[in-house]
Amino acid sequence: MLLRKADLLSLGYMAVYPGLIAWQWIYGVEWFLYLLMLLMSVGLAVVQHNHTHLRMWSSNPLNRATDLWLTVLQSTPSFVFFPSHIGNHHRYKHGPEDETRTYRFGGHHNNIFGYLLHPFQALYVLPKTLSKYVKKRAALGDYWPLLELVLIAVVGISLAAIDLQTWFVLVALPQMHGLHWLLGANYLQHAGAAPGTGPDAAADGTLDFSRNFTGWVNLVWFNIGYHTAHHENGRTHWSDLPKAHQEYTERVPDCFNENSLSWYMIKVLVFGRRRVYQLPANA
Repeated sequence: MLLRKADLLSLGYMAVYPGLIAWQWIYGVEWFLYLLMLLMSVGLAVVQHNHTHLRMWSSNPLNRATDLWLTVLQSTPSFVFFPSHIGNHHRYKHGPEDETRTYRFGGHHNNIFGYLLHPFQALYVLPKTLSKYVKKRAALGDYWPLLELVLIAVVGISLAAIDLQTWFVLVALPQMHGLHWLLGANYLQHAGAAPGTGPDAAADGTLDFSRNFTGWVNLVWFNIGYHTAHHENGRTHWSDLPKAHQEYTERVPDCFNENSLSWYMIKVLVFGRRRVYQLPANA
Protein backbone atom coordinates (compact mmCIF):
# COMPACT_ATOMS: atom_id res chain seq x y z
CA MET A 1 0.00 0.00 0.00
CA LEU A 2 3.07 2.25 -0.04
CA LEU A 3 2.62 4.29 -3.21
CA ARG A 4 6.32 4.88 -3.98
CA LYS A 5 9.32 2.75 -3.07
CA ALA A 6 11.39 5.88 -2.47
CA ASP A 7 9.39 6.47 0.70
CA LEU A 8 11.03 3.44 2.28
CA LEU A 9 13.73 5.97 3.13
CA SER A 10 11.12 8.18 4.82
CA LEU A 11 9.88 5.18 6.82
CA GLY A 12 13.46 4.35 7.72
CA TYR A 13 13.93 7.78 9.30
CA MET A 14 10.63 7.35 11.15
CA ALA A 15 11.77 4.00 12.58
CA VAL A 16 15.45 4.64 13.31
CA TYR A 17 14.99 8.03 15.01
CA PRO A 18 12.87 6.81 17.96
CA GLY A 19 15.18 3.80 18.18
CA LEU A 20 18.10 6.16 18.74
CA ILE A 21 16.14 7.93 21.46
CA ALA A 22 15.28 4.66 23.21
CA TRP A 23 18.85 3.32 23.03
CA GLN A 24 20.37 6.46 24.51
CA TRP A 25 17.59 6.77 27.09
CA ILE A 26 18.60 3.35 28.42
CA TYR A 27 22.38 3.31 27.87
CA GLY A 28 23.31 6.98 27.95
CA VAL A 29 23.98 9.69 25.37
CA GLU A 30 26.62 8.97 22.72
CA TRP A 31 27.84 12.05 20.84
CA PHE A 32 27.89 10.39 17.38
CA LEU A 33 24.37 9.02 17.84
CA TYR A 34 23.20 12.39 19.07
CA LEU A 35 24.66 14.16 16.02
CA LEU A 36 22.89 11.59 13.84
CA MET A 37 19.66 12.41 15.66
CA LEU A 38 20.08 16.12 14.96
CA LEU A 39 20.63 15.37 11.28
CA MET A 40 17.59 13.12 11.21
CA SER A 41 15.40 15.61 13.10
CA VAL A 42 15.68 17.95 10.11
CA GLY A 43 15.02 15.06 7.76
CA LEU A 44 11.87 14.16 9.68
CA ALA A 45 10.64 17.75 9.40
CA VAL A 46 11.01 17.36 5.63
CA VAL A 47 9.23 13.98 5.72
CA GLN A 48 6.32 15.56 7.58
CA HIS A 49 6.24 18.40 5.05
CA ASN A 50 6.37 15.95 2.13
CA HIS A 51 3.65 13.72 3.53
CA THR A 52 1.34 16.72 3.79
CA HIS A 53 1.87 17.60 0.14
CA LEU A 54 1.62 14.04 -1.16
CA ARG A 55 0.41 11.12 0.92
CA MET A 56 2.60 8.02 1.23
CA TRP A 57 -0.11 5.39 1.36
CA SER A 58 -3.12 4.34 -0.68
CA SER A 59 -4.88 3.69 2.65
CA ASN A 60 -6.36 6.69 4.47
CA PRO A 61 -6.01 5.04 7.93
CA LEU A 62 -2.30 4.49 7.26
CA ASN A 63 -1.93 8.11 6.16
CA ARG A 64 -3.64 9.24 9.35
CA ALA A 65 -1.42 6.97 11.44
CA THR A 66 1.63 8.43 9.69
CA ASP A 67 0.41 11.94 10.52
CA LEU A 68 0.12 10.98 14.18
CA TRP A 69 3.52 9.29 14.30
CA LEU A 70 5.24 12.30 12.72
CA THR A 71 3.32 14.58 15.08
CA VAL A 72 4.70 12.68 18.07
CA LEU A 73 8.25 12.48 16.72
CA GLN A 74 8.45 16.17 15.83
CA SER A 75 6.10 17.63 18.47
CA THR A 76 4.70 19.62 15.54
CA PRO A 77 1.09 18.90 14.52
CA SER A 78 0.86 17.64 10.96
CA PHE A 79 -2.24 19.75 10.34
CA VAL A 80 -0.28 23.03 10.56
CA PHE A 81 1.07 22.54 7.04
CA PHE A 82 -2.37 22.74 5.45
CA PRO A 83 -3.42 26.33 6.31
CA SER A 84 -0.02 27.98 6.72
CA HIS A 85 2.25 26.23 4.23
CA ILE A 86 0.07 24.89 1.43
CA GLY A 87 -2.81 27.32 1.85
CA ASN A 88 -0.69 30.45 2.19
CA HIS A 89 3.03 30.13 1.44
CA HIS A 90 2.65 28.01 -1.67
CA ARG A 91 -0.22 30.12 -2.90
CA TYR A 92 1.51 33.50 -2.61
CA LYS A 93 5.15 32.46 -3.19
CA HIS A 94 6.92 34.98 -0.96
CA GLY A 95 4.59 37.74 -2.16
CA PRO A 96 2.99 40.52 -0.06
CA GLU A 97 0.19 38.20 1.12
CA ASP A 98 2.57 35.43 2.18
CA GLU A 99 2.35 35.42 5.99
CA THR A 100 5.90 34.10 6.36
CA ARG A 101 7.53 36.37 3.76
CA THR A 102 11.05 37.13 4.90
CA TYR A 103 10.67 40.91 4.49
CA ARG A 104 7.54 41.19 6.65
CA PHE A 105 9.49 42.57 9.59
CA GLY A 106 12.32 45.06 9.17
CA GLY A 107 12.32 45.43 5.40
CA HIS A 108 13.98 43.42 2.64
CA HIS A 109 17.11 41.78 4.05
CA ASN A 110 19.34 38.72 3.87
CA ASN A 111 21.67 38.53 6.83
CA ILE A 112 22.47 36.63 10.03
CA PHE A 113 20.09 38.68 12.15
CA GLY A 114 17.18 38.11 9.80
CA TYR A 115 17.94 34.39 9.72
CA LEU A 116 18.05 34.05 13.50
CA LEU A 117 14.91 36.12 14.03
CA HIS A 118 12.80 34.60 11.25
CA PRO A 119 11.73 31.42 13.13
CA PHE A 120 10.52 33.53 16.06
CA GLN A 121 8.70 35.91 13.71
CA ALA A 122 7.00 32.95 12.05
CA LEU A 123 5.95 31.58 15.44
CA TYR A 124 4.50 35.01 16.20
CA VAL A 125 2.32 35.30 13.08
CA LEU A 126 1.21 31.68 12.53
CA PRO A 127 -0.85 30.93 15.67
CA LYS A 128 -3.71 33.20 14.51
CA THR A 129 -4.00 31.33 11.21
CA LEU A 130 -3.73 27.94 12.90
CA SER A 131 -6.32 28.85 15.53
CA LYS A 132 -8.81 29.85 12.84
CA TYR A 133 -8.18 26.58 11.05
CA VAL A 134 -8.72 24.47 14.19
CA LYS A 135 -11.97 26.29 15.00
CA LYS A 136 -13.17 25.93 11.41
CA ARG A 137 -12.49 22.18 11.39
CA ALA A 138 -14.14 21.74 14.79
CA ALA A 139 -17.24 23.60 13.58
CA LEU A 140 -17.46 21.03 10.77
CA GLY A 141 -17.16 18.17 13.25
CA ASP A 142 -13.49 17.44 12.47
CA TYR A 143 -11.51 17.25 15.70
CA TRP A 144 -8.38 15.74 14.18
CA PRO A 145 -6.26 18.89 14.72
CA LEU A 146 -7.24 18.87 18.39
CA LEU A 147 -6.31 15.20 18.64
CA GLU A 148 -2.81 15.96 17.35
CA LEU A 149 -2.38 18.79 19.88
CA VAL A 150 -3.59 16.58 22.75
CA LEU A 151 -1.29 13.75 21.67
CA ILE A 152 1.75 16.08 21.71
CA ALA A 153 0.88 17.22 25.23
CA VAL A 154 0.25 13.72 26.58
CA VAL A 155 3.44 12.20 25.16
CA GLY A 156 5.62 15.15 26.14
CA ILE A 157 4.30 15.38 29.70
CA SER A 158 4.54 11.60 30.16
CA LEU A 159 8.18 11.41 29.04
CA ALA A 160 9.13 14.48 31.07
CA ALA A 161 7.50 12.94 34.14
CA ILE A 162 9.64 9.81 33.74
CA ASP A 163 12.92 11.73 33.51
CA LEU A 164 12.86 15.48 32.93
CA GLN A 165 16.53 15.92 32.09
CA THR A 166 16.70 12.96 29.71
CA TRP A 167 13.48 14.05 27.99
CA PHE A 168 14.88 17.54 27.47
CA VAL A 169 18.21 16.34 26.05
CA LEU A 170 16.98 13.43 23.91
CA VAL A 171 13.51 14.57 22.92
CA ALA A 172 12.89 18.30 23.34
CA LEU A 173 16.23 19.67 22.11
CA PRO A 174 16.29 17.64 18.86
CA GLN A 175 12.65 18.60 18.27
CA MET A 176 13.51 22.27 18.69
CA HIS A 177 16.45 21.78 16.32
CA GLY A 178 14.14 20.29 13.69
CA LEU A 179 11.59 23.09 14.20
CA HIS A 180 14.29 25.74 13.83
CA TRP A 181 15.34 24.34 10.46
CA LEU A 182 11.74 23.85 9.38
CA LEU A 183 11.10 27.57 9.92
CA GLY A 184 14.59 28.85 9.18
CA ALA A 185 14.73 27.06 5.83
CA ASN A 186 12.12 29.50 4.56
CA TYR A 187 14.59 32.32 5.15
CA LEU A 188 17.46 30.53 3.42
CA GLN A 189 15.26 29.71 0.44
CA HIS A 190 13.61 33.12 0.01
CA ALA A 191 15.53 35.92 1.76
CA GLY A 192 16.82 38.40 -0.80
CA ALA A 193 14.67 36.89 -3.55
CA ALA A 194 12.05 38.83 -5.48
CA PRO A 195 8.60 38.96 -3.87
CA GLY A 196 6.29 36.55 -5.62
CA THR A 197 3.35 37.73 -7.67
CA GLY A 198 0.69 35.45 -6.25
CA PRO A 199 -0.18 32.22 -8.05
CA ASP A 200 1.78 33.19 -11.17
CA ALA A 201 5.47 33.69 -11.84
CA ALA A 202 7.00 36.99 -12.93
CA ALA A 203 5.51 38.50 -16.09
CA ASP A 204 8.56 37.57 -18.17
CA GLY A 205 8.49 33.97 -16.94
CA THR A 206 11.51 34.40 -14.66
CA LEU A 207 11.31 32.36 -11.46
CA ASP A 208 13.19 34.59 -9.06
CA PHE A 209 11.21 34.19 -5.83
CA SER A 210 13.08 31.16 -4.52
CA ARG A 211 16.62 29.89 -4.00
CA ASN A 212 17.80 26.34 -4.74
CA PHE A 213 20.55 24.25 -3.15
CA THR A 214 21.71 21.41 -5.36
CA GLY A 215 24.39 19.80 -3.19
CA TRP A 216 24.64 17.15 -0.47
CA VAL A 217 21.65 18.36 1.57
CA ASN A 218 19.39 16.67 -0.95
CA LEU A 219 20.91 13.27 -0.18
CA VAL A 220 20.00 13.37 3.50
CA TRP A 221 17.02 15.75 3.50
CA PHE A 222 14.84 14.36 0.71
CA ASN A 223 15.70 16.80 -2.11
CA ILE A 224 14.54 19.77 -0.06
CA GLY A 225 17.02 22.00 -1.91
CA TYR A 226 15.07 21.96 -5.19
CA HIS A 227 12.71 24.61 -3.93
CA THR A 228 11.63 26.33 -7.13
CA ALA A 229 10.51 23.03 -8.67
CA HIS A 230 8.69 22.20 -5.45
CA HIS A 231 6.85 25.53 -5.49
CA GLU A 232 5.87 25.12 -9.13
CA ASN A 233 4.79 21.49 -8.63
CA GLY A 234 3.63 21.12 -5.03
CA ARG A 235 2.39 17.58 -5.61
CA THR A 236 5.53 16.32 -7.33
CA HIS A 237 7.04 13.53 -5.26
CA TRP A 238 10.30 14.49 -3.58
CA SER A 239 12.21 11.77 -5.47
CA ASP A 240 11.23 13.42 -8.78
CA LEU A 241 12.32 16.95 -7.85
CA PRO A 242 15.87 16.77 -9.34
CA LYS A 243 14.37 15.98 -12.75
CA ALA A 244 11.71 18.68 -12.33
CA HIS A 245 14.42 21.17 -11.34
CA GLN A 246 16.10 20.71 -14.73
CA GLU A 247 12.95 21.94 -16.45
CA TYR A 248 13.25 25.32 -14.72
CA THR A 249 16.99 26.00 -14.74
CA GLU A 250 16.81 28.43 -17.68
CA ARG A 251 14.09 30.46 -15.94
CA VAL A 252 15.88 30.68 -12.59
CA PRO A 253 18.63 33.36 -12.34
CA ASP A 254 22.08 31.89 -11.70
CA CYS A 255 22.29 33.71 -8.37
CA PHE A 256 19.40 31.59 -7.10
CA ASN A 257 21.06 28.26 -7.83
CA GLU A 258 23.57 27.45 -5.11
CA ASN A 259 25.47 24.20 -4.81
CA SER A 260 26.56 24.20 -1.18
CA LEU A 261 24.16 25.20 1.60
CA SER A 262 27.07 25.39 4.04
CA TRP A 263 29.11 27.70 1.82
CA TYR A 264 26.08 29.85 1.10
CA MET A 265 25.46 30.33 4.84
CA ILE A 266 29.11 31.22 5.40
CA LYS A 267 29.42 33.74 2.57
CA VAL A 268 26.02 35.36 3.15
CA LEU A 269 25.30 35.07 6.86
CA VAL A 270 28.90 35.39 8.07
CA PHE A 271 30.61 37.57 5.44
CA GLY A 272 27.53 39.43 4.26
CA ARG A 273 27.86 38.75 0.53
CA ARG A 274 24.30 38.94 -0.67
CA ARG A 275 22.01 40.10 -3.42
CA VAL A 276 18.70 41.64 -2.42
CA TYR A 277 15.96 42.46 -4.88
CA GLN A 278 14.34 45.87 -4.68
CA LEU A 279 10.88 45.63 -3.16
CA PRO A 280 7.91 47.15 -5.00
CA ALA A 281 6.23 50.03 -3.19
CA ASN A 282 3.15 48.00 -2.19
CA ALA A 283 5.04 45.12 -0.59
